[in-house]
Amino acid sequence: MIPLEIRREIAEKSAGGMGRGIPWRQILSKKKLTIGFMGGSVTQGFIADHVQEQAYPSMLKELLEARGYGVENAVCAEAGMNCLAGNLLADELILSRQPDIVFLEYAINETTLRPSVLAFESLVRKLLTQKNPPAVCFFMLRSAADYSCAGFMTEIAEHYGLPYADLRKGMNPVLEQNRMQWNDYADEESHPNLEGHRLLADCLLEMLLRLKEQEDSPKEQLPAPWLDAPYYDMRLLRPCAPCECVVTNSALIPNYHPYYPILWDVSRENGPLTITVRCRVLILFYLMHRLPEFGSCEILVDGKPMRNAVLHSNSIYGWGNENHVIAVNETASGEHTVTLNPLEENFFVLGFGICD
Repeated sequence: MIPLEIRREIAEKSAGGMGRGIPWRQILSKKKLTIGFMGGSVTQGFIADHVQEQAYPSMLKELLEARGYGVENAVCAEAGMNCLAGNLLADELILSRQPDIVFLEYAINETTLRPSVLAFESLVRKLLTQKNPPAVCFFMLRSAADYSCAGFMTEIAEHYGLPYADLRKGMNPVLEQNRMQWNDYADEESHPNLEGHRLLADCLLEMLLRLKEQEDSPKEQLPAPWLDAPYYDMRLLRPCAPCECVVTNSALIPNYHPYYPILWDVSRENGPLTITVRCRVLILFYLMHRLPEFGSCEILVDGKPMRNAVLHSNSIYGWGNENHVIAVNETASGEHTVTLNPLEENFFVLGFGICD
């Protein structure tokens, strides 16, 4: 158990920057809110070998409903989900619901390297460049080893004037003083138990209550990127037949995953898959698993093999999760052709992310 007074202390200290140029009083005066949650396994509610019925998104919903709000949650989260995969699905799972608020939880799913920074800022700008953009908030967690991407995420939050909550600011002092143990919050490296999820819901509620008390400030013009956001306009091309830009005899097969219900099965029996499209960025998303039927393929871009030309979908680190490779990454649009030549077993394509 985490004592109530410690939960309150952590929640209060975790609330970081309150942002600027966002009409929080107007947003939080609504009787009905749609709240988007994007992130990894924590936001999904995964722990040990199952998904908990209650995780912090549903707990926050209950806390807000107890205060008189009507709340609808939109969740785009799963184990191992990174910002590129979130960006790919954001249109269908989040933006189609026209959310008032979107929380981004990726601080323990990303790295501190440049590709992660680009992916994260691209997702942020995708949300902020909508015709009616949601209020975007960062929710930065930590692992048992105190790993977090809060460093660059805080910088990006300040750059765009976005609110954020950083769990380390509230939790670390309490852990260092031995007033709480890690296993009070989580039963493993990263995934909170029910008490931990209750704490996370408290953190977000505290941030929203503070934001509601802020004076509304004038809307600011969207600044230039902090680093860069090359994937801000990414759209998803799902497997389908016919598909005017894809030439293949690959079978369309059902998939158990609700986010990716149909796959292209690229196999030697059915031959290659080729996509030709005008774009500046083309990202291949595919399925990984440790099962023996998962194989490999060669990838060619405009007729030439990529530097790492063989993609292996069979991995001891796979569990039916998404992986990706950036096949085309240019500054200007042009016509490009990407070909997948099957080498062994099956290579399951989830879809393509395309930036025009």
